[in-house]
Amino acid sequence: MARLSIFLFCIFCVSGTLVLADDGRDIDAGFGEWKVLFDGKSTKGWQNAKPKRQAGGKNLWAAEDGALANIRGGVNDICTVEEFTDYELEIDYKIPPKGNSGVYLRGTCEVQIFDSFGKADKDLSKADSGAIYGVGYVALKNAQKKPGEWNRYRIIHVGHRITVWHNGVLIQDNVFQDKFTGGAMGVYPGTDRKLTPKKGPLMLQGDHGKVWYRNIRIRPLCTGEGWTSLWNGKDLSEFSAKKDRRAKKGLRWAVEDHSFTNTAAGGGGHDIWTKAAYGNFLAFYQYRSDPKIHGGNSGFYLRDQWEIQIHGPRGGGQKEGKHGDGALYSYYPPAKLSNNGKNRWNTMCVKLVDNKISVWQNGILIHDNTSVPTRTDNHRVKPPVFSKAPFKLQGDHGKVWFTNMKILPLPDSK
Repeated sequence: MARLSIFLFCIFCVSGTLVLADDGRDIDAGFGEWKVLFDGKSTKGWQNAKPKRQAGGKNLWAAEDGALANIRGGVNDICTVEEFTDYELEIDYKIPPKGNSGVYLRGTCEVQIFDSFGKADKDLSKADSGAIYGVGYVALKNAQKKPGEWNRYRIIHVGHRITVWHNGVLIQDNVFQDKFTGGAMGVYPGTDRKLTPKKGPLMLQGDHGKVWYRNIRIRPLCTGEGWTSLWNGKDLSEFSAKKDRRAKKGLRWAVEDHSFTNTAAGGGGHDIWTKAAYGNFLAFYQYRSDPKIHGGNSGFYLRDQWEIQIHGPRGGGQKEGKHGDGALYSYYPPAKLSNNGKNRWNTMCVKLVDNKISVWQNGILIHDNTSVPTRTDNHRVKPPVFSKAPFKLQGDHGKVWFTNMKILPLPDSK
């Protein structure tokens, strides 16, 4: 089975090998190459996170049995030399009984690590493992393993939104966090440059007790030259509803909880379009829908011609049909059931060149260089091989929310 890897800066590489993670994801799908942050042998690429507070500024971490470990106590946090903006991160950790540590995203926001093994989901607190520490985002479920066993975090951090899987279980669902959490870095090490929640290094906490980390790797998402936002995160000035006669009653979309949504869904809503038109591109967006209203039925239209269907997932291992979530509407069902579940956020990566469409949903390839012979909303109209047109967001059926919409235009076809 062929797979298509998409790299930043308009570098494209086709490989004949599909590499799968333990949970079935295509780990090479998306926008960016994986970079290993710990070589298993040394602290190369890492530095003291708070040298002014750490005695003598000495490094108190070392490679130990293939893991990165804090070999002394006290103020003992470590961070990468490199800084990051938007990315996907994978990292394994191990703690002893009563262990306490944390992974600080951009050096400012802590995903808590704690010996919470055996605790009931309903009893979890903002200090338990998987919480965004201290700010009220408690883990949705307790996936912490026994002390001494290895755990894995998979984290997607785009803008100020954070999604976390703990040992394969979704525990933070695209939550919005733009503030520093306790114990965060204030400045970049060795300088007076203040950090912001937008960019910074990865920091590992080591000032509570022994902790081990391994298999640390990261890849950029939607960063680099050429990427722009389709939504400014503040208002809907980049969108228009003039093509929809139902919009005569007024714009029925609004910004809500750091996303935007169709406010009249199920009762006279309408579609909206981007004001700008696009030809070939890489695109990134996140969405969720409410299955209680028209089944959560909406859609994301490429060049206003081909709909990537949005719908409340069937679940239970059932296959989605050609009208189900992730389908190229009315033509091709998704190759795999990869929706995160009812009322959950989903992350989409799309590549469109000429009329060839590739789609990754939550890191899983669901359409591979697929051509759709007609418009998905009118089977009598055959679209040209190449054209430029806006994106359309469907808002006349179910309730839907969008956020973190970004695009990298690719060279036009001739």
